[in-house]
Amino acid sequence: MVAAPALAADGAGPFSFTLSGKAFEERCLKLAAGESISYSFRATGSVDFNIHFHRGKEVFFPVKQSAIREASARFRAESADDYCLMWEHKGSASATVDGTLERSPTR
Repeated sequence: MVAAPALAADGAGPFSFTLSGKAFEERCLKLAAGESISYSFRATGSVDFNIHFHRGKEVFFPVKQSAIREASARFRAESADDYCLMWEHKGSASATVDGTLERSPTR
């Protein structure tokens, strides 16, 4: 497995990547409790998308969507943690994902 490129220091900005057949991409960032991110993306093929975090050996999925081509939403962290946005492509052809990610301050 190859490590995914990190997001900008503050986690904001546009992103673009191509998933070859049966591959995934993960972008992780640290969020404070109450901090929000807004994300939007569009894919050229169906992808499974989730936002997850780890606690020991357990993985928690506050957001989980299957076989989608686009999404736009706001996610608020209930607790301070390292959260990962993950896209998985299960098809044999490539899929390109283009999107943006914006951080909002804790309220």
